[in-house]
This record gives sequence, C-alpha cells and structure tokens, in this order.
Amino acid sequence: MQEIVYHTQFVQEDTYWWFVARNKIVKELIKLYCSDLKGKTVLDVGCGTGGFSKLLIDDYNVLCLDTSEIALNYCRQRNLNNLFLGTLDEFNPTNSKISATLFLDVIEHIDDDKAVIKRAYQILEKGGYLIATVPAYQWLWSNHDVIHMHKRRYTKKTFNNLLQDAGFNLIFSSYFNSFLFFPAIIKRFYDNIMKTDKTSNNPEAEVIDPVSPFINKLFLKIFSFERNILSRMTLPFGLSIFTIAKKI
Repeated sequence: MQEIVYHTQFVQEDTYWWFVARNKIVKELIKLYCSDLKGKTVLDVGCGTGGFSKLLIDDYNVLCLDTSEIALNYCRQRNLNNLFLGTLDEFNPTNSKISATLFLDVIEHIDDDKAVIKRAYQILEKGGYLIATVPAYQWLWSNHDVIHMHKRRYTKKTFNNLLQDAGFNLIFSSYFNSFLFFPAIIKRFYDNIMKTDKTSNNPEAEVIDPVSPFINKLFLKIFSFERNILSRMTLPFGLSIFTIAKKI
C-alpha cells in the first residue's frame, strides 16, 4: 500500500466508523464460530498498523506479519511484540503452531490470491482456521481501490471457490456492511459522473472519506448493528465479504 495509507490508518483506526465497526463484528464472529481458538496462536497476515491485533492479544497469542516496516513500527507503538517483516511465503512457522490465519482486507492486494491461500492452508495446523474479509463486487471499483493498490474485488461465490479449491471447508460466509450499501453505490456513481473521485490536495481524504463527528457516530451505529444479525444469519449483499474456513 502507499505510505500515506499506513499513517492515516494508524490515526483513524481507533475512531473511524468503518474500522471500529468492522473490527467489532469480526472479533465477535471469531468468538462465535471459532470458540476453540481461544489461547491459541493467530497469525495476522498484512496486520497493517496493528489495530485489530491489539484487540486480540488478551485472548490469543497474536503474531503480526506485514511487508512494511512502517506498519510494524506502528504496531510497536501499540505494544505488539511478535512482529515479522515479510510475505507469508517468507514466514517460517517452525517454532509456532498456527491455529488461525487472519487476512483482513489483505488478499485483494496480492497478485496471486490462489497461491497465498494455498500457503495459508500449508502452514495451518489441522483444524486451523482461515478468517478473511475482502471488498465486494468488481463493478464497485473506484479510485479508493487504486489508492489502496487493490488488484480486484470479489463476489462471495468467487472468493469461496478460491478457499474450497485450496482444500478449505467453509464454516461461515456472508456479505456485510450491507445497511450502507445503497448510499455507497449512490456516492460511487456520483463521484464518477461528477469526476470528483480524483487526486486532491488532501492525501488523507483520498485514503478515508472524511465525515463529520455526527455522521461518524451514525455510520458506526448502523454498521455495528449488523453483528446482531450476522450471529444468526447471513446477508445477501454488502460492500464487503466475511468468511471463516477450516482446514480439516
């Protein structure tokens, strides 16, 4: 990712509605669907500035892996210590039994998504989990994807096929960030029509859409509410996809 993404993420990750709600939903669904994971080793692949890893350290042994030294320096500021610089291929799990691999909005950045999923399967212990979020629908492609250096977006079917082809069994899979789906579509089309989705004089605004404190609080409540639904059922559409798969 571009360097500005890490700086912005570190500043915004604990307060911006999207990060806070996504992390809250993912953490709760991990507890629900991976109850046997508590106390075991979790590898956070593409950990970024460590916001989600920080939420896990009380319940799991968290290893943080990223290709950016900038990202790992931010992880250190969060008092995260088990840090590894490099790709998943370069990570040596010899001294660690990996019970879960996390890919939170990571796989869409990787040129060969099939290869990284197969590698995750290889390093996981039997019964281990792959837990991932990815952006949904290629037709929603925008300058946001370009800034974040995405390679692609997915449908639930195409993403889950990748996991199953690598040997994983699906435990749970759903679209999420669904309640804000239609407003987001309107904004994307408006940006395209009005040509507002361009490089601006404020690089941080290109990384994260700035919102007022009121809108931030409102969006946080709307997105966070989905955790009450996803604990009972799946959602048929959304801006992102959340999947838990298991190595049998």
